[in-house]
Amino acid sequence: MSKIDISSAACSDIGLKRADNQDSYLEETGLYLVADGMGGGVKGRQASATCLSVMEKLSNSKVRTKKEIASCMQEAQAVVGEIGAREGGVAGTTLSGLILKDTDMEEEGNAWYVVNVGDSRTYHLSMSESGPDRSTFEQITHDHSEQQKAVDTGKYLPDQAAKLIPRNLITQAIGSPSPLHPDFYRADLEGRFIICSDGIYTQMNLNRLVNLCSANKSPDEVAHSLVEAAIDGGGSDNATVIVVDVKVASREGWLVQKLSEEEDIDFMSDATMENLHVPRE
Repeated sequence: MSKIDISSAACSDIGLKRADNQDSYLEETGLYLVADGMGGGVKGRQASATCLSVMEKLSNSKVRTKKEIASCMQEAQAVVGEIGAREGGVAGTTLSGLILKDTDMEEEGNAWYVVNVGDSRTYHLSMSESGPDRSTFEQITHDHSEQQKAVDTGKYLPDQAAKLIPRNLITQAIGSPSPLHPDFYRADLEGRFIICSDGIYTQMNLNRLVNLCSANKSPDEVAHSLVEAAIDGGGSDNATVIVVDVKVASREGWLVQKLSEEEDIDFMSDATMENLHVPRE
């Protein structure tokens, strides 16, 4: 049974206009997560770091389940919420990234959990013989933000929402008094994954972002080039990114599927399983 080969790199910068870097990241084998502390709340840096310290408990599990991951996220919700309560306000953080199901990293039956709360993002590109395939660039996660909500409900077109609604108004955060409803996705192993705070993707246009993410360079070079581009684009926020390259011995395309509340990687509905067998064009 074939093993998978994972290489990764992370880069984080305070930016040009913030007094503090409220972003945090976790980069361990099988755990790649970015958290962006709420700039408008108290103790943003402590919120993001505390969230990831709770999520790091998953490194002790050989096989992760959606239930276990959700339990860690709920624990982080409570602990970060306490930070805000102690300070007489609200502390919160986004969370996005990859969690490997089986730490033995055997190819057959293994997959990524992609998790998301807030407006940090996880992207993906498939690999060709010459490197990342630009044409396959895809945003896996779906922002929990007022901008995205206005687009989803048909109230505004994306360009209108971007002009009329502040981008930092998020509808979910770990530590918020509101109930937590994270998104879970199942993703095939292979390809290049880019996990970043909004201080990366908001500081450049989409074409620039895709070009940098698809460069046939090492994860370290790509991570640093993305942060440098964010700074050059204005550096108005903290900028943090993890780049994860995954190679497998054999594959048939790449597929991702959002999991319903009742589903897990090993317990998906028949309809979901049918969708996973539709080849990606």
